[in-house]
Amino acid sequence: MRLYSKDYLLDGKIIYHQLKKGYRSGIEPIILAAQVKNNFNTILDMGSGCGPISLIVAYRNPNSEVIGFEKNEIHHKISVLNNKENNFENLKFKVHDNCIFDKNYENYFDLILSNPPFFFTDKVLKSKNISINNSKYISELDLEKWLHNAIFYLKAKGTAFIINRFENIDFMLEILKKFNLEVTTTPILSFKGSKPKNVLLKITKSDYFIEKTSNAIIIHDKLSKYSKDIVNWFK
Repeated sequence: MRLYSKDYLLDGKIIYHQLKKGYRSGIEPIILAAQVKNNFNTILDMGSGCGPISLIVAYRNPNSEVIGFEKNEIHHKISVLNNKENNFENLKFKVHDNCIFDKNYENYFDLILSNPPFFFTDKVLKSKNISINNSKYISELDLEKWLHNAIFYLKAKGTAFIINRFENIDFMLEILKKFNLEVTTTPILSFKGSKPKNVLLKITKSDYFIEKTSNAIIIHDKLSKYSKDIVNWFK
């Protein structure tokens, strides 16, 4: 029996396998992939999992070089299968721990997309499922390393989009303030007027640190259906 299911992305345009019992993709890859609105030569997906962000970005940007870093070897194997089935020549996945800096990619990427683990290991009960454990839990030190590496992978004037828990925003901003960056925070709301659970950070290398805020991304409308923006991002 197969350990993974066969699903689809972008209304059936992309074949997407993911674990049946393990971490399964949510709305975050759709939001992150939708931020790619310009042409970028080099794009990194940090923590690529089974590849949903990378697959969407490679499909929409055939002239871009897209690379996915993922430390979980089972996730990596499935992402390679996904790439093979979709035949994207501009995409490759690598087994790599995002908390360890790879000097081969210093100042290499125009754009980075990332959805680091949301929960700090010392504050929650962790799952015994390795896939879920690798995807959802991280130490504060490792999240700091993850952010540092993202910054060092970016070219001058490069941009990163990162989604994480809203409650982690102060922790992340304290790290980012050590660098010359323009950081825009966008709350992600389940419904208009609700409290944000997640946040989208847009991080751009700059000449000095500046912090901005943007209007919230709203996932659902009053009828609990996806909002117009989200519906369009699924296509």
